[in-house]
Amino acid sequence: MNFGRVANVNVFRKIRQLETLIKPGGLLVRSCNPTQFPKSTSSLANLNRSVIPNASNYPKCSILSKLSAQSTVSMTQTRATSAQGDHVRLWLIERIVSASFLSLIPAALVLENKFIDIVLAAAIVMHTHWGLEAIIVDYVRPIVVGTLVPKVAFLMLNLLSVATLAGLFVLIYNGPGLTKTIKNGWAIGKDR
Repeated sequence: MNFGRVANVNVFRKIRQLETLIKPGGLLVRSCNPTQFPKSTSSLANLNRSVIPNASNYPKCSILSKLSAQSTVSMTQTRATSAQGDHVRLWLIERIVSASFLSLIPAALVLENKFIDIVLAAAIVMHTHWGLEAIIVDYVRPIVVGTLVPKVAFLMLNLLSVATLAGLFVLIYNGPGLTKTIKNGWAIGKDR
C-alpha cells in the first residue's frame, strides 16, 4: 500500500466528512429513515462498504449526492501562508534557502564580508521562521486550542522574527559582524 496516499490529508478529510454524515444525529441520518441506512461506523475497513457504494440505493437520501465533499466539513488551513500562496513555490524557496547554507556558511566564515553577513542573517531568520511556523501550525490548531491562541502565536512568531533580524543587523552594522562574533565565541576557551 502506498504510504503517501494513506497519509494524505485529503484522505483523512474525506473520512471525517463521511463520519459526520453517518454518525447518529448527522446530516444524512437526520434526513433519512434510520431503518434504511446501515449501522454507522467510523472504522476504515467498514467505511467504504457501508457508505460509498450504498449511497445511490437510498432515493430518499439524496442529500449525499447534493453535497460536495468540501462543503460537509470545514477544515482549517494547513499552513498559514497557504491561503493566498503557491505551495510548490514556497516549498521550493524553503529548499533553496536550506541548501544555500551549504555554501553560505563557509563563505561567511572565510570572507567575513558585511554583505555575506546580511544574506546569512536573512537566511537564518527565514529558515527559523518557517520551521517555527510549521510547529505552530502542527501543534496550535484552532480546532484544539481555539481561534485566539493561534493568532497570538503567529503574532509572537512574527515579532520574534523581526526582532531577531533587527538584532542581527545591529550586530552586523554596529558591532564586529555576525561571523566575527561567531569566531570570537569559538575562541573563548583557546586563550588558556
